[in-house]
Amino acid sequence: MNEQTQKKSGFLPEKKKMEALGRLSCKVAHDFNNILGAIEGYATLAMNAAKPDDPVREDLREIRSSVARAAALGKQLRAFGGRQLMHKAPCDVSELVADTLKRPELAPGGDFKTEARLEPGLPGIIADASQLGQALAGLLVNARDAMPGGGTAAITCSVQRFGAGEAGSPKPAEAGSMFVKITVRDTGAGISAEASEHLFEPMFSTGKKGLGAGFGLALVYGVVKQHNGWVEAKSEPGRGSEFSIFLPAANDPR
Repeated sequence: MNEQTQKKSGFLPEKKKMEALGRLSCKVAHDFNNILGAIEGYATLAMNAAKPDDPVREDLREIRSSVARAAALGKQLRAFGGRQLMHKAPCDVSELVADTLKRPELAPGGDFKTEARLEPGLPGIIADASQLGQALAGLLVNARDAMPGGGTAAITCSVQRFGAGEAGSPKPAEAGSMFVKITVRDTGAGISAEASEHLFEPMFSTGKKGLGAGFGLALVYGVVKQHNGWVEAKSEPGRGSEFSIFLPAANDPR
C-alpha cells in the first residue's frame, strides 16, 4: 500500500518489521515448546512415581499448571507469526458478528453496550469462524476497556473495493479487489501517535488494561493476516479509537 493510501486509511503496521517479528515469534515458540515438553514429561514421570499422599505431588501439579500457562503463551506467539492451525470454511459475516456479540465476555454490564450496524447483502468470506470471532471479540473488549466510565462500542460492516496496489493483503493476487470491512469504534481516551506505531507488536503495552497490552492486538494482526487480510487503526488522544479489519470477499469475481 502506498504512502498516500496509508495517510487516507489510517495507521498500518510496518510490513518488514512485522514480518521479522513474526519469524522471531515462531522460532521462539518452537524452541519454547521443546523445553516445555521436557519439563512436562519429567514432571509427569515424577508424579507417577510419587506415592498418593506424598506432598511433592502438589508441587508437581503446580509445575504442570505453569507449563500449561506457558504453552498457551507459545500458542499466542505462533498465532502472531501466522502459524496457527486454521479450519476455514464459507462464513456469513452477519452471523459471525451476531455470534461474537453473544460471547460471555461481551455481556452488557454497567454503562457499556455494543451496537451493530451492518450493510445488507454483505458478501461471504472464507474464514475460521472461531478464531476470527475471537479476534473480533478482542477488539470489542478493548473498546470496552478504553471506556471505563461507560459508552457504546459500535461495530460496522461494509463492502470496499481497492484498485491495483492499494490492498494491504499479504497475497494480493489471491485476494481480488472486493473486501469486507469490519470496524470497531469507541469513544475512549484514544492512543498517541507514538504508541500507535507499536500497537500490533507482541508484549507492547499502552499502560492500559485490554488489547493494548500483551498479545491482544498482536493476535488480531496474526489471525487476520492468516485470512489474507489486514488491520488498520485510527486514533487521536481524547477522541477515541477505530480498528478496521479487511477480509477478502469469497465471491469476488476479480
